[in-house]
Amino acid sequence: MQAARCGQADDPSMSKVKTQRRCKPTGGRGRGAASVADEPVPALEMEGFEPEVETSAGQQDQVAGAVRYAWLGAGQCGGRLVKAFHDLGYRKLLAVNTTRRDLDLLDVPAGQKLLMDIGAEGAGKDMERGRGAVDQYDQEILHRMEEIVGHDVDHIMVCFGAGGGTGSGSAAGLVELARRYARSIGLKDPARRVGVMMTLPTAGESSSPRVAQNAYTVASELSLLAWQNKLSPLVIVDNDKIRHVHPNLTVKQFWPTVNRTVAGLFDVFNRLSYRPSEYTTFDPTDYYSIIMAGGCAVMGLTQVRDYRDKFAISRAIKQNLEQTLLAGQFDLSRAKVAGSIIVGGRRMMETVPGLQDAIDFGFDILADITGQATVHRGIYEDNREVLRVYTILGGLPAPTARLEQLRR
Repeated sequence: MQAARCGQADDPSMSKVKTQRRCKPTGGRGRGAASVADEPVPALEMEGFEPEVETSAGQQDQVAGAVRYAWLGAGQCGGRLVKAFHDLGYRKLLAVNTTRRDLDLLDVPAGQKLLMDIGAEGAGKDMERGRGAVDQYDQEILHRMEEIVGHDVDHIMVCFGAGGGTGSGSAAGLVELARRYARSIGLKDPARRVGVMMTLPTAGESSSPRVAQNAYTVASELSLLAWQNKLSPLVIVDNDKIRHVHPNLTVKQFWPTVNRTVAGLFDVFNRLSYRPSEYTTFDPTDYYSIIMAGGCAVMGLTQVRDYRDKFAISRAIKQNLEQTLLAGQFDLSRAKVAGSIIVGGRRMMETVPGLQDAIDFGFDILADITGQATVHRGIYEDNREVLRVYTILGGLPAPTARLEQLRR
């Protein structure tokens, strides 16, 4: 068969197609080389096309707060915590677990639960299996976050229980995924846009060496990251302390009561800082400076019954930090920033003489307790004739004594 000449097609069906191929010159500076170099680059239709990039707002919260939070819950405990926030109106949440039955029992929308299927037995108490689950499902988790969380978010909180395999093992991986997500949607300082809410096991649970070692390992790792400003804040809930504070709860009441209380305490600062006050406003910037302070955060609430006593509010502030459901044994004098909010009834604010002096004295006591911390103040009124004192501290070093109990 005779070879086709340059510019002719072997296939007759190609005869209607004008070929753009040129013959290579046989030598010297032939016309072919100059013509190819001089030809203009063809314009493509897509060059003028500007794609419309759609950004998803994700699920819409039913709560008015200063900070738009998203919640990632890992394991059974983490799932229960995000369920408590869901009940308060927070809708940007995702619960992940290696055990299907735990997810089936969790009353949140099915699309906001993800099974990390690593085998019928789940992670058990094996942290390595928990770590492996996040590595295996990282893209699926990020995809769900894009759908649920969207771009309309300020801060991401990872919730889990220290001691188990899924929660303890997956926590650090979820923090890193949340940090990657925050960076991808353009949040500034993405490391400190991710916080952790971690529960410590009770003394009975810690009698298992595996549980105690898991809890100590993950708590130490996250405490170091928090102190290095690689996450903010680290909120530590001490289940053993709660068991002593509320000894009369039934088995059915215990976990729902604990989770509602912890979530409600966290939520109240977000709500109050969003509200204006005709007295002294604890504004969103004040609140978020505490959340972004790095290190550990503690918070508490006390009702003041004898509010006519000049020293009642200062005593309440001290009790806030001693009787909180969160972990104790912090060195409060090393806090970087603090906030205290006083909420009283309208009639009380109008008629009780000397109440302002008592409030100011309480704020001064908080400043003394925290040393060099910046202290933000807020005074609000509502329809309840009860005086409440809310206190929050941020930028604290880890409670090493409590963690050493786990190690021992």
